[in-house]
Amino acid sequence: MLRLLAILVAVVGVLSALLALQLERAREFAVLRATGMTAGEIGGLVSLQTGFMGAAAGLLAIPTGLLLAAVLIFVINRRAFGWSLPFEVNPLLLLETLALAVCAALLAGLYPIWRMARARPAEALRME
Repeated sequence: MLRLLAILVAVVGVLSALLALQLERAREFAVLRATGMTAGEIGGLVSLQTGFMGAAAGLLAIPTGLLLAAVLIFVINRRAFGWSLPFEVNPLLLLETLALAVCAALLAGLYPIWRMARARPAEALRME
């Protein structure tokens, strides 16, 4: 359940970041569309950016999560309850977490990609 909650929070965070990116870069995407870039190429560009964003988040989350787990196991549990747990790192679980972060980011990017690909270049260029 905690894993699903963490994934949901990550998806909402990436989705809001991508929607903000879309609003901020609407003119740039409009110029790219006006100069001949297709909607599919815009979608590919944005999905590549989204995938890199998910990979960076996953790579930064691994050492942060390991540090947090160590603090919880060796400090908090020992002081609060008087006992500790063995600290084990499963490399397969870390790779699964990284893949899950990239997949969650790509899924969160589907709606912004759809909106960017449907945007009309003339309207976006006229707004600024």
